[in-house]
Amino acid sequence: MADVAKVMGVAPGTIYLYVEGKEALFDLVIRHTAADNVEWLDDLEIPVPTPAPSATLAFLREVFHREGEWPLLEGALRLSSAPEIQTELAGVLREQYRLMARHRRGLVLLMRSALEFPGLAEEFVLGLRKRLLDGLTAYLTSRVHAGQIRPLADTAATAAVITQTIAWANLQRPFDPGLTQLAEEAVEKATLDLLVSGLLPTHPTP
Repeated sequence: MADVAKVMGVAPGTIYLYVEGKEALFDLVIRHTAADNVEWLDDLEIPVPTPAPSATLAFLREVFHREGEWPLLEGALRLSSAPEIQTELAGVLREQYRLMARHRRGLVLLMRSALEFPGLAEEFVLGLRKRLLDGLTAYLTSRVHAGQIRPLADTAATAAVITQTIAWANLQRPFDPGLTQLAEEAVEKATLDLLVSGLLPTHPTP
């Protein structure tokens, strides 16, 4: 709380005019980074009360299992093959990239807090990341069987490398002082071009 007050340039006691404590502040930030708009902030009770035990984890569990976050991936999983593999593959990976970019600050917060907040690491790893890896692994497997993606030595490992590459571009690279000058659009294009070209066979089939 003292660190937050210092960054804001106010006395530590001032923070408590808005939130009852660090648990309330953490819960508020988590909900803010997961929201698509800020309208709900108008209805907040001030100071924000301390959440009930496990309320923050329950909210994250709900977010991690929310349907419709990955419509292109979910749609592709309902097909046995792609009408046009390069377009579909680029779309599926771009969807993951932009969703991660949109929730960048919240994901960084979760990564940095996972080991200190009881239960958060389990929910983060077994919730959001596992769901994404399982879906991407199933997608890659189906397209390999269809002959549209080159054979992979280990599909689950490939899915993990893909997600970690996208995570690096969105969650580590922007905070690296030596790489902050790179344009967001250029990093996205370079990342997706490399991933897509690395998965397609030498002579891709439709």
